[in-house]
This record gives sequence, C-alpha cells and structure tokens, in this order.
Amino acid sequence: MRVLGYTWAGVRTADLKSTTRFFADVLGLSAIHKGEGLVQFEMLSGQLFEVFGSKSRYCQFHACPVLGFQVEDVRAARKELESRGVQFVTHIAGKKSEAWTYFRGPDGYLYELWQTARPLKQLPPNPQPNRPPRSNSRLKPHRSQSC
Repeated sequence: MRVLGYTWAGVRTADLKSTTRFFADVLGLSAIHKGEGLVQFEMLSGQLFEVFGSKSRYCQFHACPVLGFQVEDVRAARKELESRGVQFVTHIAGKKSEAWTYFRGPDGYLYELWQTARPLKQLPPNPQPNRPPRSNSRLKPHRSQSC
C-alpha cells in the first residue's frame, strides 16, 4: 500500500446552515455539492472538505474531524491493513473508480482510506497575499465541542 496524501477531511455539525455559511463566507471555500445533510467544498488544491449535518447517514462517524488518506487501491490497502490487525468499522462503499472505507486508529479515532481518480492540483499564485479573510457578523458564536 502506498498512501498518496490526504485528500479529504470531514466534520459533523449540529447547525449545517451556519457552518456552511462560515466555511463559504468566512473562509472562502467553494461549495461544489449540497445534498441531504451534507455540503462538500473543494479547496484550491483539489482536496475535499465535507460537512455532515444530523440528516446525513455519515454524521455518526464524525464526532471529531476525520482525515481520508488517498490510496491507489482501497481493496488491496484494506486487506493489507486488516492483515496487520487494523479494525475496520465499515464495508467498502462507492464504486470501482471511487471507493472508501473507515478504520479505527490506535488512538480510537476514525480514519478513512479513499480511492479516487481526483488528482491534487497545483496551487495558483495568490493574487492578494496579505488580504485578511472575509468576515460575517451574522455567524453564531463558536461553541467548543470536545472530541
């Protein structure tokens, strides 16, 4: 197995609307997909960041942020990790070209193996290197949640 990098991260939220607004309006991330209980953002690098609301079937897996490690072959990678005693908590989901599975690390947290044809992109030059992030005064105050 060869880990190519991390290309995906996901978090859950109790307030999908405000959280989506924060990542889009304050951090300037581009929403590329909005589904039932889910918003998917794409970074300039091509990495994906997903936010799961309570209506998403994946919400239960994201008590803390979860990283998805990109691999060339998710089935072979899973088999290799299982032979090393790694505990998987889901079956492989998706299709042949894009598939994923969750496993538990030794720290007890969940991680994901992800097979995808999505390449990481070269970052474009920053046209405004010292520009402060956009702000949105309508956002709710941050409430700390522990993992």
